Amino acid sequence: MATAHKLLIIALFFSVSLRGANGERCGTSSIQVQTINTGVMVSGGDTMFEVEVKNLCPCSVKNVRLDGGGFATTVAVDPAVFRADDGGVYLVNGGQPIASMGAVSFHYAWDHFFPITPRSLEVDEQC
Repeated sequence: MATAHKLLIIALFFSVSLRGANGERCGTSSIQVQTINTGVMVSGGDTMFEVEVKNLCPCSVKNVRLDGGGFATTVAVDPAVFRADDGGVYLVNGGQPIASMGAVSFHYAWDHFFPITPRSLEVDEQC
């Protein structure tokens, strides 16, 4: 009886972990955005930054959109990786899926970093 009770508690824990407190499987808190100052200076004196967008959700996610925080750059960013979508919102990976624990990275250059934060995503229906 105690073993069955423990298994039920474990199953409940994983169900809450996958769905989150509000019933969603994964939300914007499942997307980790890290900006790192690379220390490299580009022409014009701007600093090169690397941004990594990582999917911490146990499911694949797609149509990941980020708030750009006034984003600007003096170097080209591959639009298949990060491109303006609408009103300061940016689409990551061209809307294509990012696997669980997968990451997409890009570089930009400016005189300061921009606070880039998750705005929305869609969870893979097969998860």
